[in-house]
Amino acid sequence: MTDNSEQISQTYAATPSTPSTPSTSSEATSEAGEDTFTGRLIEITAGAVTLPALFHMPTNPHGLVVLTHGIEGITDGTHASTLAIASQLHQASLATLVVDLFSTGEEQLDAGTDYFKSNTSIMEQRIIGISEWTQDNAETSNLSLGYFGAGAAGAAVLIAAAERPDVVKAVVAVGARLDLAEDAPRRILAPTMLITAQQDTNAVQQNQQIMESMTQTKRFEQIAGGNTLFSSQESITRIAQLAGEWFAQHLEPIV
Repeated sequence: MTDNSEQISQTYAATPSTPSTPSTSSEATSEAGEDTFTGRLIEITAGAVTLPALFHMPTNPHGLVVLTHGIEGITDGTHASTLAIASQLHQASLATLVVDLFSTGEEQLDAGTDYFKSNTSIMEQRIIGISEWTQDNAETSNLSLGYFGAGAAGAAVLIAAAERPDVVKAVVAVGARLDLAEDAPRRILAPTMLITAQQDTNAVQQNQQIMESMTQTKRFEQIAGGNTLFSSQESITRIAQLAGEWFAQHLEPIV
């Protein structure tokens, strides 16, 4: 098994439990705000790789939201913002699983090749692998599943939702790279929310065009305050509010 302890400790400021022992509670403070995320550090096998993740299970959750990170999420500050968003989702009685889609070695390789950063094929396969893990895990198997992703990872969650409509019940894509998603948005069956920056006129137009082609339950939201969605605590809080409402509305426990 690949040793991801260095990556997890750098990402979440803690050390993961080993697969043979119960995960311990850890805290990670988001640089984007004052929210502190408390959860269990775990490792998830998705296909041929083992991925670091931070898991939180509230009392009587409505569902489980998988919040994904591509490589750009590590480098552009989105990662810290996602921890703040996950923390606020807990207040909506939602379980969360924050997952890095690439290993430390892959991140290092990408620095010289850019092979992984926009590789939605790999990300989509791993998101599906993570979904299968949640179905096989006794603690999460009775929870309906939602996807949350931003940028290239946002495109990947759209593709994963289109490829495996049987496993996901709601999707939120923030500032998604729709140019990488191809025709996936119009093939999704699950209720889907797209969020983009109000001042990014190209992204707004692209999202509006995609929305017109989508037939599932859908919603498009624009966040005021600049071209960068995660640039302020106010915009992060608004994204978390919108996502929390969407997932709480569409995720229900599996009986």
